Amino acid sequence: MEYQGNHVILTLLEYNSLLDLIQTLRDTNARLEARVLQLENRIVELEGQLKKNSGNSSKPPSSDGYAKIVKNNRSKSGKAKGGQPGHKGTTLEKVTVADVYINHKLEGVCECGQDLASLPLLNTVGRRVIDLPKKLTEVTEHVVEIKRCVCGKMHEADCEIKHAVQYGSGIKSLGVYFTQYQHIPYQRTQEIMTEVFGVSISDGVLLESNQACYRALEKSEQQIKTALQNSAVMHNDETGMRCENALHWVHSASTKTHTHYGVHKKRGAEAINSIDILPKFNGISVHDRWASYNEYDCSHALCNAHLLRELKYIHEENQKQWAGEMIDLLVEANNKKKENSLTHFTKQKIVDNYQLIIERAKIEEPPSPVATVKKRGRIKKTKSLLLLNAFINKKEEILKFIHNKDVPFDNNLAERDLRMVKLKQKISGCFRTLTGAIIFCRIRSYISTTRKQGHNVLEAINAALVGNPINC
Repeated sequence: MEYQGNHVILTLLEYNSLLDLIQTLRDTNARLEARVLQLENRIVELEGQLKKNSGNSSKPPSSDGYAKIVKNNRSKSGKAKGGQPGHKGTTLEKVTVADVYINHKLEGVCECGQDLASLPLLNTVGRRVIDLPKKLTEVTEHVVEIKRCVCGKMHEADCEIKHAVQYGSGIKSLGVYFTQYQHIPYQRTQEIMTEVFGVSISDGVLLESNQACYRALEKSEQQIKTALQNSAVMHNDETGMRCENALHWVHSASTKTHTHYGVHKKRGAEAINSIDILPKFNGISVHDRWASYNEYDCSHALCNAHLLRELKYIHEENQKQWAGEMIDLLVEANNKKKENSLTHFTKQKIVDNYQLIIERAKIEEPPSPVATVKKRGRIKKTKSLLLLNAFINKKEEILKFIHNKDVPFDNNLAERDLRMVKLKQKISGCFRTLTGAIIFCRIRSYISTTRKQGHNVLEAINAALVGNPINC
């Protein structure tokens, strides 16, 4: 390097070295910029996790806490609170025939001195009280004749009761009803039996009653599976459940008339194949965006309630205008369907507006960051870009509800059915054994199905325990 006045003269080697240094600095600067962008996206993601609640994500309401008021996605109808005009109220109705009659005689003396008991009867007024009898159980003794033949052989009359003392199907059905339908733990069920019915019932009786009900419902479960496989539209969902000190998954398949629950260690295709309903289904499956459902050859429809919550989060927390526009479009389309005003022109308008929002979203949504350092795996996309891709690639599944009258807007039916599983876990805790979880799922499938079909739950359980379950 030489100096001539205010100028520096570099040799060719020094000049090339300087160019290499400049390029190195540029590469380093590019990597640092990419790293800063990556960290900024990570900060946004972590802050977003703190801002998620049951109103803008799939988190359950129980996780919201009390610190923040969560706004739901329902819009005000403008109607006054309480019962609406034309609403049919309910009240206690008189039974046809009373079990006990108590006559109240009119006695005493009128102010004028007349003896009231001697006056002729004009009318009577019936006032009825519905209450529990003092004794809620009855004991039936079966007297079995035993005779000895002249040849010396002993003979005993036929009787289905084999023990000196045993519980009947009514008490056993009530035990199953409390533990499997009302989700009451064994100990509290025993307390109810003792204090209300005067019956001391053991863990073994409750366990045997549930096992007997489970065995009696083998054919009923297969009937439910077959009905679901042959249905036109089916709802699918899954939820986690603690079992044997590990996370298991309860998978539900349901329609308006049938429900099936199946428990498995896995959440994905292995579990779905093992339960064997969706693999043999050829109709339309309504579900969320869980990828495992897409592996099956049936038609698919996405739950728009899930999408609305995700759009709400992207719109409110990431200030994405396209998400707000998509919310308005989906809500309007659902309202049109409720009003039975989905004409061919209206459907086409919804589809066109959907596509316009997608085109504007492509401009608004930044592309995925470009990797400057070679790393294994795909580059992680932002939540908003992932959601946009879902709306681009799953357009047919998202809008299927406007083209098919039998396809609902959401997957709420499956979520309502699965809520009973979470309620069971909340009240009674987790399952200690996988066998207990399997028993619960089969009995609960039968209970949910018969209840949807209008049957009395206790009577349906009793019918199963006597060997004649209701045809599902």
